[in-house]
Amino acid sequence: MKKTEAVRDGERWWWGPQPPGDHPPQVIDSWLVQEGRSRRPERHIQRFAATAEFFVHFQDLDVVVDEVLARIPRADRWFPRLEAYNDAVALWLRPASDTPTQISLWIADVPDPRKWPHIKGPDLVVQRQLQLRARELGADDALLWRVEERLPEAVEATYSALVWWDGQHFVTRPLDELSLPSVTIECLETALADTPHPLTRGRVSVDALLDKPVWAVNAARGVQAVTSWVLPDGATRDTPHGAVTSGLGALLRTALEETIGPLPEQLTT
Repeated sequence: MKKTEAVRDGERWWWGPQPPGDHPPQVIDSWLVQEGRSRRPERHIQRFAATAEFFVHFQDLDVVVDEVLARIPRADRWFPRLEAYNDAVALWLRPASDTPTQISLWIADVPDPRKWPHIKGPDLVVQRQLQLRARELGADDALLWRVEERLPEAVEATYSALVWWDGQHFVTRPLDELSLPSVTIECLETALADTPHPLTRGRVSVDALLDKPVWAVNAARGVQAVTSWVLPDGATRDTPHGAVTSGLGALLRTALEETIGPLPEQLTT
């Protein structure tokens, strides 16, 4: 992308020699901004930039990033999305929606079909199809899984990482190329590191996960308790939630809130 002035196109700003068009972006990233405050937006932007360079042709991304930050309003609630196309970068300024504290997950009836699970963007169409299927069956989102050592291992939800309680610790999945590196998980790891309940890394089968307190976490909605499962055949199953689990969920939300800070004016010097 040649260095150029930002162009306003409806709800999007874009930088590049020509408009991005209507085709899906190749790489995206997004984060929540509330009254000029956010959870580690620099990590979202760094994740976006590190991935975009392998998919698109552009220059001066650092300049674009600073212009992006300058165009995000410091009042009200927003969920801006960075998008990378072949030779353009765009910023979509989206008002943030309400954030329910609970979620239900459908256990997908096929193994994770994504081709690029560790990158946010290339599998958007597949993810959307899975989420629509989940909603048809009465769930909010889909649980993705892969067969590891002959057992279905839980990976993540379509748009969220997972945290579960194993009876002693909060646990989330190890970093690998089967799931997206979650900035929200990074925030929780930092905030919980010196507490009696740090966030550890581990694996869990789908069957074992159904019997544990589970939370879905992401940049848009923070921490959501998984209160029910929809099985592949459409049957429903509640999750174990009580006073203790409610307190653990509150601990996760408080820890995440501690990582919020002012949206920086720029990331480069």
